[in-house]
Amino acid sequence: MKARLFFSTIAVTSLFLSCNHPTGGHEHDGNGGLETEDHEAHDNPVPETQSFTLFSDAYELFVEFPALTVGQTSIFAAHLTQLDDYQPVTKGQLTVSIVKDGKGLRHRVESPASQGIFRPALQPKEAGNYQLKFELESPSGKASFEIPDIPVYGHANEASHATEDEHDADAISFLKEQAWKTDFATQEIKLQPFYSVIHTSAKVKGQALSSLTLNAQTEGQVKLMVVPGQKLQKGDLVAVVASTGIENSLDARLTQAQIAFNKSKTDYLRTKQLVEKQVISEKDFLAIETQYQQDSLRYYQLANQVSGNGLKITSPIDGFVSHIAVRNGQFVDKSSVLMDIGSNQDLRNEAYVNASDFQKVSEIFDATFSLPDDKEALTLEAVRGQLIAQTPFVSENHSRIPITFAVQNNGRLMNGMYLEAFLKTGKKDQALVVPLSAIIEEQGQYFVFVQTGGESFVKRPVQLANNDGIQVEITSGLAVGERIVTQGAYQIKLAAMSGDLPIHGHTH
Repeated sequence: MKARLFFSTIAVTSLFLSCNHPTGGHEHDGNGGLETEDHEAHDNPVPETQSFTLFSDAYELFVEFPALTVGQTSIFAAHLTQLDDYQPVTKGQLTVSIVKDGKGLRHRVESPASQGIFRPALQPKEAGNYQLKFELESPSGKASFEIPDIPVYGHANEASHATEDEHDADAISFLKEQAWKTDFATQEIKLQPFYSVIHTSAKVKGQALSSLTLNAQTEGQVKLMVVPGQKLQKGDLVAVVASTGIENSLDARLTQAQIAFNKSKTDYLRTKQLVEKQVISEKDFLAIETQYQQDSLRYYQLANQVSGNGLKITSPIDGFVSHIAVRNGQFVDKSSVLMDIGSNQDLRNEAYVNASDFQKVSEIFDATFSLPDDKEALTLEAVRGQLIAQTPFVSENHSRIPITFAVQNNGRLMNGMYLEAFLKTGKKDQALVVPLSAIIEEQGQYFVFVQTGGESFVKRPVQLANNDGIQVEITSGLAVGERIVTQGAYQIKLAAMSGDLPIHGHTH
């Protein structure tokens, strides 16, 4: 188990130092705010509230506390969030410590004071610059967060003027308690491989071997047992053909097949003994054996199909009735097509590329498909797909080049439906890429929300390039190392529009 907790020894390097705000504003919960010791007089200077946001591989720490002052107790409001699902840490212990020259103070709390919020406290004894460290131990893992240089002030007057940073007037406040209650996620911007993309349309079709045509096999009147679209299993009865006329009598055909089978069986048993005695050649025996096997198959197949009502027609595969070619009660001959049976399991997605892009066709290697009214795109891996045809050609009847992918239906595809297709071609080694879910569109312009602090975000315009239905390349507006909202951007947009949420600091 310890081997999995790899992030417990990783020092956090990504650090947001948000604007330091005076105490005041609203509280996060009913447990009171950041405060100094009770014996402090109300007319004494109040230390500035500082806030920091730090990340490990698995957790986010957003912490607020009064500037550390000798002789005064600073209570930390440490918000801890699991990054994989952006839910609060509800169990575990948190230790806070300040260290200077190998010496310092530490305090451990055994559980959160409220969901996701731990409240350890420290009362420094000596002024100076310290290393501030937070260590989390929870059932899901461990994490360590460090602020390498944090001042401890000698007097409250110094702490009350600890910071002079200006507030960002464009900052949008979205509290941790709000984020924890919605579908929310953030992501650090990194360079990664991406691709040129051909954006086009596609149609879902059945595989060539997954669609079969059923014939009547005899002359007579057909009685249909199924309707179009009906789901079938192999062996299900789909129609009965009642033969007419003496020459088409099923009983006569069955009798003829039985006679042929009995004769072949007798010949086979007789010659089997003769070939063992080398009275007849091996070649002659094999011919008799083959005839016996064919007559046996024909007889038993017909015997299973013939009933008192006529010749039973059954489905040879699992699938559905894709087309019925006759009317109930219609007279048919043995070659008449009754219906088509298709399979919704083995499918092919056929995309279409303009002839002007024919030079890119040979470079296509992957694809993503977007379903109508479905926000989640389908990757080729999700449908166990593979590219099976990409030869650039244009037929007389079509002016676009077909690109075909064999796919397995995962329950979200249907024969005949149309898709939006993103065909991946030339690879880019380094690109700035974000999920499409991070993008907000307003009047033809595109924006993302950049996290500037634990509960602070700014709206940033961006320029988009190619997208593959899941991710989109950003050509301007973002920088490597910034962190953006990838889920929940719309909720932040609503918070910005409401106008009643605080955009400055607040007390917990």
